[in-house]
Amino acid sequence: MYRLRSTILTLGSALALLFILSACDDSSPTETDDPVDLDVRTVEDLPADPATRIGPTGRPQGLDQFAFFSLRDGELVLAHDAEQRTDSNSTAWDVAFQATTIRVNGGSSGPGQGAAYVAEAAFEEVTEVDVNALQPDAEEQLAIPAGSGNGWYNYNPQTNVVSPIPGRTLVVRTADGEGYAKIRILSYYEGAPADPAASDASARYYTFDYVVRTDGVPSFE
Repeated sequence: MYRLRSTILTLGSALALLFILSACDDSSPTETDDPVDLDVRTVEDLPADPATRIGPTGRPQGLDQFAFFSLRDGELVLAHDAEQRTDSNSTAWDVAFQATTIRVNGGSSGPGQGAAYVAEAAFEEVTEVDVNALQPDAEEQLAIPAGSGNGWYNYNPQTNVVSPIPGRTLVVRTADGEGYAKIRILSYYEGAPADPAASDASARYYTFDYVVRTDGVPSFE
């Protein structure tokens, strides 16, 4: 299973307080704004349609279903093997995973306002969102491109290993259109082994770091 890591005032004092507040400069900063939580969250071993059967070609296959994840809430909204898929047609999820394919909740993939792009920069270096680069999914092209070398991963046919490309960061607008996240994929294998080729770890299990901001500001600072 994946883990994620009152005051009573008299009438006179109330009127005095109101007078003092009205005399204050409106441009002065308030101290009541909630601080923005930009801590890095880590998701471990999120199942993305892992192999459950042998297909017609003799190779292991999954169920050809996506796992839907909420970046805002930090939880799996709908598992890849869930029988009821009604939640997929909602804005409860932000990103969905099936094997190496990642979809966002917008455009051809969902009813939300989600969009994304792949930044060719290290996770720590992505401090601002390029809102002009954000694209929803389309039938002819996903916002996070599929295929080896095109988006977030490389595939080595000699070792049969999928590896995240260093210096690639996924930038996502959440399904409600009010938040932004950046994602660093760490591993595609259960347990995140250092050398997947030398291990017997199962594929299609994502481990990733992410930061999400839900106040509409396109910045991670």
